[in-house]
Amino acid sequence: MIIEFFINSCVLITSISVLSIFFKDKILISKSSTTIREKLFIGMIGGILEILLILFPIKVMPDLSINFHALPIILSSLYGGILSTIVTTVIINILFFLIFRFSIVSMFFLVTNLFLVIGFIFISNTKTTIKNKWVYSTLYSLIVSSIGSIILIKNTQLLIQFLIIYYINDLLLTYFIYKFMEHLSKAFEAYRNLKTEASIDFLTGLNNVRQFDKSLHRINIAVQKKEEIQYLSLIFLDIDHFKEINDKYGHGSGDIVLKNLANILTNTCRAFDIISRNGGDEFSILLLNCPAADAVQVAERIRQNVEAYSFHISDKTTVHITISTGVSTYPSITDNIDNLLSDSDTALYKAKNEGKNKVILYKGNSLQNNFNSYKILP
Repeated sequence: MIIEFFINSCVLITSISVLSIFFKDKILISKSSTTIREKLFIGMIGGILEILLILFPIKVMPDLSINFHALPIILSSLYGGILSTIVTTVIINILFFLIFRFSIVSMFFLVTNLFLVIGFIFISNTKTTIKNKWVYSTLYSLIVSSIGSIILIKNTQLLIQFLIIYYINDLLLTYFIYKFMEHLSKAFEAYRNLKTEASIDFLTGLNNVRQFDKSLHRINIAVQKKEEIQYLSLIFLDIDHFKEINDKYGHGSGDIVLKNLANILTNTCRAFDIISRNGGDEFSILLLNCPAADAVQVAERIRQNVEAYSFHISDKTTVHITISTGVSTYPSITDNIDNLLSDSDTALYKAKNEGKNKVILYKGNSLQNNFNSYKILP
């Protein structure tokens, strides 16, 4: 019996581990975060897992054995939702009908699973903790299984012995699987936090420089594959005299300015523009399919919005800032997409040297204060 219990444990742990690798970004977070295709996949894995558990029953008496076929249904209901639960149950019931046809065994198994599914779906949708859902599902499973055992086993003494052995094995394995799922949940939560920290700037919530580099590289590959990217413009900006704000009011006040500037950039740009904080008080905006003239208009609109904004750094203190901006566009201005950042940076440096608070468009060897050359949108 110990060997069979160990085999069942290994089957469950291995299956859950493999499945969780594919869904580490979604599973264990929310059932609503998975797509229909993923829910179907979870349900199929649950059905296969249920079949494996039935193939390795634990023989407790000469004519009696136990299996843990309810556990995959619990897992599907808690982490996949209604669709996954139904798919898991349908798979195992089809198998039973193929093996036993329309027999008493298959019909009894069908009815038992039907009650399990209804109960598990109801429990999984209750507003309570995942721990409580595990407890309620386990108790409900034991009740349904006990009723089935009472109907099938007529010998009272044999029934009591069977139920005691079944309860002990089922509770032990369920607790073990729950703790394993809890461990996975914490491990993947740490993974997701690290992944977020690796790509998101902790202060502003914008992309960080690492994510900016990844985005630019991804766009570069798309351009090389001749995908539908006609223009790529880059706006590179930083705050004028930002050090003075930090020195005079403190770094906490500087952080407030940076966060508010990030909000201005987000509200001014399009939803699909890639906005990043590249470090310190430097920000960048990647504008897909945006020609130079439009990019300059966007940059000037940002400059005007920043200049007009009142940055409240305390209850009694308000500051105003300006920004200097460099703009470059591929392929109309910068013929090499790898030089897009350096050309925008060159234009930004020129804006700094020419008095700050202006937009400079990079144009090859000549740098021009070009926002007056275009009709600036309000």
